[in-house]
Amino acid sequence: MIQLHQVLKEVAEKWKYKLDEFPHGIYRMDVLIPLISGGTRFQYVYIWIVKNRFYGKDAIYMNSRCGVYSPTLDLYKVLKAAGGCNYSSITITTDKTADGTPCETIIAQAALPLETCNAVILNEAIYDTAVSADYVEGLLFGSDTN
Repeated sequence: MIQLHQVLKEVAEKWKYKLDEFPHGIYRMDVLIPLISGGTRFQYVYIWIVKNRFYGKDAIYMNSRCGVYSPTLDLYKVLKAAGGCNYSSITITTDKTADGTPCETIIAQAALPLETCNAVILNEAIYDTAVSADYVEGLLFGSDTN
């Protein structure tokens, strides 16, 4: 079984991502996304272990914000964009804005069973979550806002 902290450090070092550790085993990775135009963008992915999430087993959970949900958003676009997800999925979750106001947020998320996860799969899931969130963010909100 992988040691999450160690594998995250290795992924961050390999790809030159910034990795922050917060209390309670929560990590934030700043994933670099190369663009077709030759530029780059960054997308935060939050990662932690959730006990008993996967049929009573522990899972590595990660998510990345796309933007605040609004009833005026084109959900057809969201569903079409979700078709490109590999390890991740797009959903809406209860959240708070930067000032603490409750809201609903569109996120990309992935959950991997801890006991069968390895460094290669974790690396791919982190990148897929970041790219999926960044794509939906650009599609619906027009810019890199998260």
